[in-house]
Amino acid sequence: MNPQIHQRVVEILRRDLKLGPDIQLTDDMPLFESAADLDSLDMLLLVSSIEREFGFRIPSEAVGESVFRSVRTLTEYVEENQKRGTAKAAAAQTVPTNPLDRLPHADPFRFVTRLSQLKTDDLAEGVWVVTGKEAFFTGHFPGNPLVPGVLIAEALAQVSGLISPPVTATGGKLAHVDIRFERPVAPPAEIVLQSRLVRKVVSLQQFEVSASVAGNVVARGTLALQITG
Repeated sequence: MNPQIHQRVVEILRRDLKLGPDIQLTDDMPLFESAADLDSLDMLLLVSSIEREFGFRIPSEAVGESVFRSVRTLTEYVEENQKRGTAKAAAAQTVPTNPLDRLPHADPFRFVTRLSQLKTDDLAEGVWVVTGKEAFFTGHFPGNPLVPGVLIAEALAQVSGLISPPVTATGGKLAHVDIRFERPVAPPAEIVLQSRLVRKVVSLQQFEVSASVAGNVVARGTLALQITG
């Protein structure tokens, strides 16, 4: 047992149960039907004190003789829940803050390499870095690799999905695409992806989108996402 937690639990028991210094609280002494003799009101006060002191909630099903059987079982319960709380806090600190991680897509089907601009409820701009080593170039086309237009459209849909409310793994889908392709893109290339939210109709969101390479527009048009989450 953690000695600091154990000591604090004993102090709370003495205070809340109004136990005098002459009563020994040994680790295995029963809290029910003993010198402590917990009743329902004592239990309520003790639960509240433990929650305030150690910063976690004790569910109703835990308020019983299994947890409150002795000083030892109560201390072990507090220690276990404190460890869980520390683990949750550590996990929360490691949650990625990169907006791209809100996308349900992952490699090799994420076509936004980085974001350069993102304004909630307005616009987004990102870049898809195409190296020429991507697997799809082996078939599109052998000896004359070109970025598939359908993947440029997908990249534009992905960057659009970052505009609030964001598309999540279960929260949206591509509903309509009307994009004109103005020139081919050969690797290597950095494709700048721009999207602006222009209209919301119930669950549908319409975006004006464009893709450009070295300042030249290679694709432009509109697309719509249906937000279902």
